[in-house]
Amino acid sequence: MFVMLLISALVVGLSLGLLGAGGSILTVPALVLLLGMNEKSAIASSLAIVSFIALTGIINAVKKGALIPKILGWFAVSSLPAASLGAYVGVLLPVGDQTLLLTLVMLIAAFKMVRSSTVAISQEVDRNKLIMAGALAGFVTGIVGIGGGFLIVPALVIYAGLTMQQAVANSLALIVINGGIAFVTLQFGSWVPEIDWIVIGVMAAVGSGAVLVGQKISGKLNQQGLKKGFAVLLVIVAISLLIKQF
Repeated sequence: MFVMLLISALVVGLSLGLLGAGGSILTVPALVLLLGMNEKSAIASSLAIVSFIALTGIINAVKKGALIPKILGWFAVSSLPAASLGAYVGVLLPVGDQTLLLTLVMLIAAFKMVRSSTVAISQEVDRNKLIMAGALAGFVTGIVGIGGGFLIVPALVIYAGLTMQQAVANSLALIVINGGIAFVTLQFGSWVPEIDWIVIGVMAAVGSGAVLVGQKISGKLNQQGLKKGFAVLLVIVAISLLIKQF
């Protein structure tokens, strides 16, 4: 089990560091398929793990002054309550429904990664659309336990006028706060999923180191090839989840 735990943490951390977004979508499948965790516990644990790993990822962004408080504020004003709501709704859903939603999100993410279109950078901030995008990303984070970076990054580019590098840096900060508030919501709710803090601690620690390694080598690798390979992995994992589900 410990070997599987290390492998899971390395895959999640490296993919998040290499791609900037999308890596955290593997956390719940890793906990379910490799560690045998039940759906509700896996989603709750994922929120904590993803938040810790993303927190490490923003260290470089803080050092470089890449975070933009004003943009983060506009996005967070809707994403935070939506993340909390998503976590609460997830608790109420029958067992299995969140896994089905997660597989759908994974297939959508895979499609977005292989699509070869470029994202047009906006020249001005569209607050209304930024707030709506924040609500969607936050709700997805809370209900299926992922970071939602594949939604946050293009939203920051299209509606906030950030460059791709700025969007990736700021998305990590938003992943931290969205995942954190969703996790706290579950801990103080009427039904608290079983949490294995050793699993969370090991995955957070190893994943945090892996995300820094991924960031260092990402510039030396072909990003388009990485995305296509990751998209194939997402499809395979999504199918594996469906097989386990049924």
